[in-house]
Amino acid sequence: DLGIPSLVPEWKNMFNASTLLTDISAGVTVGCVAVPLSLAIALASGVPAEVGLVTAAVSGIAGGLLGGTTLAVTGPAAAISLLIVGAVQAHGLEALPFITLATGGLQLASGVTRVGVVAKLVPVSVIAGFTVGVGTLILSGQVPKALGMSSPAGLNPVELIGYVGSNLSAVDPASAALAIGTSAAMFGLPKIHPKIPSALIAVGGATAATHIFGLDVALIGSLPSGLEAFQFGMPAMPSTDALPSLIATTLLIYSMTSVESLLSCAALEKMRKTSYKHNPDQELIGQGLANIGSGFFMGMPVTSVIARSGLNARLNAQTRLPALVQAGFVFSSVAFMSSSIATIPMPALSGVLITTGIGMLSPVEFKHCYAVQKADAVPFATTIAGMLSMGLAEGIGIGCATALAMELKNNGMSFDAARMNIQEHIVSTPLHLEDEASSLLPGSYSGQHTFKLNGPINFVSMFAIDDLMERIKDRHYSHEDPIVLDLKGVTALEFTGIEELVNRLNEVSDGVPVQMINCTDAIHSALDQCDPTQQISRFSTSFEAEITDAK
Repeated sequence: DLGIPSLVPEWKNMFNASTLLTDISAGVTVGCVAVPLSLAIALASGVPAEVGLVTAAVSGIAGGLLGGTTLAVTGPAAAISLLIVGAVQAHGLEALPFITLATGGLQLASGVTRVGVVAKLVPVSVIAGFTVGVGTLILSGQVPKALGMSSPAGLNPVELIGYVGSNLSAVDPASAALAIGTSAAMFGLPKIHPKIPSALIAVGGATAATHIFGLDVALIGSLPSGLEAFQFGMPAMPSTDALPSLIATTLLIYSMTSVESLLSCAALEKMRKTSYKHNPDQELIGQGLANIGSGFFMGMPVTSVIARSGLNARLNAQTRLPALVQAGFVFSSVAFMSSSIATIPMPALSGVLITTGIGMLSPVEFKHCYAVQKADAVPFATTIAGMLSMGLAEGIGIGCATALAMELKNNGMSFDAARMNIQEHIVSTPLHLEDEASSLLPGSYSGQHTFKLNGPINFVSMFAIDDLMERIKDRHYSHEDPIVLDLKGVTALEFTGIEELVNRLNEVSDGVPVQMINCTDAIHSALDQCDPTQQISRFSTSFEAEITDAK
């Protein structure tokens, strides 16, 4: 049923008179941001400008209606743009709709069969490294274009900067001024008011300046007029010889778009709670259908985008309507304003991408990873180094291999020892607990069913965490009977694992209190990173308690 029965109340809420005006206003504002960003991401992805807009318009509807998070906005993402560049360079632009369609099919299958946990096996430290690597590549790749220069293909970031430095005489002042002005406006305007659509104003101002002063710079150029941009059809099937390489590309894009979407929606859920509880499997269904729709309209892969989703939340959106309104706004821009869009100067879009690239150089995810486990700096760094020296897929592979090797090394080179295991117990004697302020709490856990977690909680533990959630569901807790987890046997913590544990507990608890006991200082510190509002209660024990195996 694609989760539709659970979404029907969400769709009805979109037409609530008390929230309608606020939601429409939020949608229009997000749309104002989505248009220039989609154009810029299309440029960074090596595809025609109209592909970015058509993709945003089509995918925004499916993602908004059927995704697993109320306020999420779906569309082209800067973090995926370089994967798309690689796919286009390797297989040609004509293969991109097939890749997009196949990515969506895999996501839909993952959501329906509830095996989306596989996509979460990529450590957050590697995702953070990927984000920094992509930001660095976008930034270095756009600097020559922003300066009106043509750089040789195939240069790495260091070589690109060296090329720019040795060819400063070729800088076009008009292009540089437009790019710098656009970037400065995007950085400065949100400081005046966070709800200002800075990208639209910055690009609009650069476009006006170009034509008022008659600047001789490259423009986007002619676009398909009106509905001609929306070409519906079946993507061309690749040749048999091309399939192995194409499958590898598709799997990489599927993995990264899925992880990017799930991370974005988890962050959005923490930013603003809604009546609809975030559902990762439903999110994969929504993203899968969004990518399938994009593929049928000759578009490119999409994700749930945290920048636009976060703006939607800050604009006090209440329902799924803003995601649809912004998609409609983007559609209108293609259908009715293509001649105006054609006059946008390319250096302005380079300025948008430079601003985006700079924003990706300091991912908040890494700060959380480092706070929980300092060693996460190693896969973070190897991912970046691999991406910049060898390529995107190689960098991700090196980062994942490094993280896995470190977990195995720390646990006797055993996969079983490198992941969390679960035991179920009954507390048979009174267990007095202390909160973080060390005040003795009244009451007793005698007779309480408890899940005892042993070993490390890390990204290797994803399937164990999934198993734990199924056990919790099977027990049918009442609101008076807390879910208790005993963490005395936990030997190590990694941010990917502990965040997944917290997020999944919040999802399945459905109002039932969740309590973690036998928490050490390290566990308290790790929980502060992924549960700052303390939705899950944590306690330290004041003395040992006897436990017996649950029957």
